[in-house]
Amino acid sequence: MVVEEGSFSRAAVKLNVTQSAVSQRTKNLEACCGVELLDRSGNELKATAAGKVVLEHARTILEREEQMFLQLRSLNDKRHLCVCCTPSFGINHLPGILGNYVPLHREIDNFTFLYNSPQDALAGLRSGEFDVAIVEHMVDLDFGMLRHMPLPKDEMVFVGAAELGIKDWEISLQQLQQHCCIVRRDGCSCRNLLDYNLRSQDSCVADFKQVMVMDDFNLIVREVLNGTGVTFISRKTVERYLDEHLLQEFRVPGMQYWLPRSIAALDCQGPASLKRSFMESVFAYFGLRA
Repeated sequence: MVVEEGSFSRAAVKLNVTQSAVSQRTKNLEACCGVELLDRSGNELKATAAGKVVLEHARTILEREEQMFLQLRSLNDKRHLCVCCTPSFGINHLPGILGNYVPLHREIDNFTFLYNSPQDALAGLRSGEFDVAIVEHMVDLDFGMLRHMPLPKDEMVFVGAAELGIKDWEISLQQLQQHCCIVRRDGCSCRNLLDYNLRSQDSCVADFKQVMVMDDFNLIVREVLNGTGVTFISRKTVERYLDEHLLQEFRVPGMQYWLPRSIAALDCQGPASLKRSFMESVFAYFGLRA
């Protein structure tokens, strides 16, 4: 990607990661190969002779890996599609996507859908366990050689029930921490952004009056509706309760509330690829062009 874009910054934008992550990954690869892979002398980054060799073989490896998985899955003449995503995406968007996709693809013999953390979803792509992954993630998530494209970002919010007695939309972190914080386990995207926000204000989850860890969004929402505490969650998940004034939204100044979202695959070969068609359905759902 760096060679195709001609700079670390443009490659970082295309890969939806930070420039430092792209630069460091390139340095690691050069250290592993023992040679310089990029010519940095001009205005545009170009592959050295060694870099061209590595690039050619890397593309060949990816193509052969994809062909291997396709052949393994076609041994019994059945068509499979395994999709992994974050629970938030599955709850808020998957039903609408499947409602359009499944009726048009009755030829799929085995359609598997699993929830996982962003890191585990990408690991499953690399191992061949998953065909497509859709994740909300921090900006520095390393996709490596995976093909991925950005989707609309996910807006996060602090919410709590009216019983908590929080009257202002904008409140201080100290006010928020007077209540119980209901969170998901470490590694999920909403928890990652919450931890990042708290660190930016020299704080952590343990500074809340009480902490409850739950691994199910339905349980979290139920406890928040019951007035148990506050949570940091996708606005889409609690949109109905906000519209019905059953929950209130709060903002702490200086925090980030938008999570990047990406769709990724190891590769998509041929116009008839099930992976390609599913990814196109996801883009269509969001009103995007593939």
